[in-house]
Amino acid sequence: MSGCSHYHIGIPLVPGLSLGLGATKDGNFSVGLNTGWGPLGAGVAVNNSGVVAGSAGVGVGVGVGPIGTGVGVGKSVVLHDPNAANAAIAAPVPVPAPVPVRVVYRTPAVAAAAASAREAGTPGNPVAP
Repeated sequence: MSGCSHYHIGIPLVPGLSLGLGATKDGNFSVGLNTGWGPLGAGVAVNNSGVVAGSAGVGVGVGVGPIGTGVGVGKSVVLHDPNAANAAIAAPVPVPAPVPVRVVYRTPAVAAAAASAREAGTPGNPVAP
């Protein structure tokens, strides 16, 4: 392990709820709300790209006066990513190839003659009445 990749501080708001501020080595930041009970914690945060993530974890910490430090492990999941919708919209949508359709127009007299010819036993209607 080469060191921390995410730095986080919590500012207590009320008992059991804190405002979380985070930053990464690559310049991204996040702000969120965190809660915890004993070694368990959960939170929701939004980062500078507008991605909303929920997280849960377990850890241990020690506090000296108002300052505390700790270590923990957790898992986060993206709840909303505004950039994912843009990627889906920008993706090309396959268009099916057109299906050939045969359209025939006949005048009423020609259509009537063709209909009577089919009824009389033609190659189109091989069974005669």
